[in-house]
Amino acid sequence: MSKKQFGWKDFTLAYGGRISEGVTGFETSKKKEKKFLYGRGSDPHEILSGNNSYEGKIKLWQSEVERMIADAPDNDILKLRFNVTEALVPEDGGQTVINIYEDVEITEYSKSFNQGDTNQIIELPIMYLRQKLQQ
Repeated sequence: MSKKQFGWKDFTLAYGGRISEGVTGFETSKKKEKKFLYGRGSDPHEILSGNNSYEGKIKLWQSEVERMIADAPDNDILKLRFNVTEALVPEDGGQTVINIYEDVEITEYSKSFNQGDTNQIIELPIMYLRQKLQQ
């Protein structure tokens, strides 16, 4: 039996208590520091693990980013801290998946606009402190 595959149409993203209509992409990553333990000989004896880190990207319409700037302390989007809730809700009534990313901060803000563009999409790199998957 195959598991449900979610499509973009099943995806909802909310931040700061508001559902984003202008999200066009969302990416998250959890990394764990890992190193080899060396001793006698030239082959490793074990894999040691250290700290976790969390990062990702949110792609938003320019108008959504302007809202975030207005909500940010001193209108500085890099000072904004918020939680992100990702919901995957299939139209067929199957299992819903909720993921929560806590204490998200934007690490960089840049934008570009080119002749012929009909709208502006801004990619915001993020880092966050915790993730709670399948809530």
